[in-house]
Amino acid sequence: MNIKEYIKHHIVIMDGAMGTYFDSLNTGSEAVAEDCNLLAPEKIKSIHLEYLHSGANLIRTNTFALNREFALSKGYESEETQTAFLKDCVHAACMIAKEAVRDSAASAWIAADIGPISEHFFQHVDRNEKKEYQFLIDQFLNEGIEIFDFETFSDIEIIRWAARYIKENNPNAFVMASFALNRNGYTSKGFSAKRLFREAAQESAIDCYGCNCLIGASHMYNVLKNQPLSSDKYMMALPNSGYPQIIRGRTFYSDSAQYYTDKMLYIADLGFNILGGCCGTTPKHILTLSEAMKKRKPVLRKQTTDFDHPAVVSKSKNNPFLEKLEKGETVIAVELDPPFDQNEEKLLEGSYQLKQHKVDIITLADSPLGRSRADSFLLASRIHTMVDIPVMPHIACRDRNRISMHSTILGGHINGIRNMLIVTGDPVPTGERDTTKAVFDFNSIQFMNYVKEINRELLNDDVFAYGGAVNQNQANLDKVIERMQKKMDAGASYFLTQPIYSVSDIMRIKEMKARLNTKILCGIMPLISYRNALFMKNEMPGIFVPDEVISKYHPDMTREEAETVARSISLSVIRQLKDVADGYYFMTPFNRVSLICDIIEQMEVLS
Repeated sequence: MNIKEYIKHHIVIMDGAMGTYFDSLNTGSEAVAEDCNLLAPEKIKSIHLEYLHSGANLIRTNTFALNREFALSKGYESEETQTAFLKDCVHAACMIAKEAVRDSAASAWIAADIGPISEHFFQHVDRNEKKEYQFLIDQFLNEGIEIFDFETFSDIEIIRWAARYIKENNPNAFVMASFALNRNGYTSKGFSAKRLFREAAQESAIDCYGCNCLIGASHMYNVLKNQPLSSDKYMMALPNSGYPQIIRGRTFYSDSAQYYTDKMLYIADLGFNILGGCCGTTPKHILTLSEAMKKRKPVLRKQTTDFDHPAVVSKSKNNPFLEKLEKGETVIAVELDPPFDQNEEKLLEGSYQLKQHKVDIITLADSPLGRSRADSFLLASRIHTMVDIPVMPHIACRDRNRISMHSTILGGHINGIRNMLIVTGDPVPTGERDTTKAVFDFNSIQFMNYVKEINRELLNDDVFAYGGAVNQNQANLDKVIERMQKKMDAGASYFLTQPIYSVSDIMRIKEMKARLNTKILCGIMPLISYRNALFMKNEMPGIFVPDEVISKYHPDMTREEAETVARSISLSVIRQLKDVADGYYFMTPFNRVSLICDIIEQMEVLS
């Protein structure tokens, strides 16, 4: 009997953890479970047998972490050696599982265990994500595996594609999608269980979906009981055995198999078809669970209508900057530098001046160049409160982890912030990397998707609007536009460019506007001295200052003379951008707000 027939009338018991159980049995060993497919296959087979003898009738191959990133960590640097190594590992893992099922004399199925490939891997290597998963899937298909378990994923996009690819190659395959949810029902990327479950239920190539890892059985039940569950799909739940504790440098999980099983009974009552365990669970947990489930049948679930009505993201309220931009009116954003110390006086004075000159929004950088300044969100809240002008703090992915970034933007929302510029962030200066560690839990596109989900699930009556940075000077304009499109897909409403000084920059902006339906605020940064112009040309990456601009300055200029040239250059660029710019993004050099105000006044005369 295949699993599709069996699961209609029975609860399937899946195995428990491989990695944490392997570690508990091999204390002191530097090897991880996946190493032993080739190095010590008898150890992996022994664990499979323990689970099979404990009542599991569905076991997973020992392949959760097998991918090119794993191969690279083992010293296989070329694509050829990685491919050979991974093929050997997958083949060995499948053979070990098949031998265990044969030797146990159990009636059991084998699932290909595929875990997520780290996004950081794709940031640092030129690899195609889909091709990497396709490679793994092909290896399992070649081994005759017909059940695929995609586990511990934070979103559904790659699973959706993979499920369709599997079904194209084997229409009889059984595909499971399992998401890692925290106790609030969200993944690390901010996707809610409700959204993921809805999309999995609507994907015909996915046969079964549910969740595993991160939380224990009690919290998993609390999450699942509040979700709409499809009657057209099978459901799976594989919680951890409680939460890890570190004792004398070793990680321990609760070994209370009975408590775990008691909570799993509640999950079974929700109508779940496949039950098993993740981190910390052992054959003891699976034995207790299988005994409790022997006489139970799957509970029939009623079809919900909630899947037909996904959350609709509304417009941001009380956002005059965005309203003006969307009407097609020219907007003006001015960037002020957060101070290095506690003195806010110049910042507030400048904000008052700019408000009087009808600036639409004040934007504040988030410690650019990796040099610590006052917090952009806290200062933005201060300006918004004291000056009553819209604000756009930048938020860089460099310094904050997921928890901090989530709490930062929610705190900003409570304080009236509705716009932000999301940037990946400059790297930490080389000389400080021993003492200052970059975080980069996200890049800018990943965090935009995260905020998009927060808007959908938490703020759908008054959402954030957010923009992205764009460097029009990068060599490959097609790549620049491709990345802009990805940011637009992730919800970016507008873009702020690097400072513009040349005709080639202007032509590139025109090309972007011709190929993308988006709003672009063109960067204007007055150069206030000969020294400043040389510095920007030679020491600021991503900014192009042509020689003809440098030639307009000389070392002996007075401040007034240099500012006259700066105004002239800025106004010339603005005139040339008039028919293409949706707005202007002024970067204020050395707090010279009066210079920016002068340029804005003369802009109004030009218009």
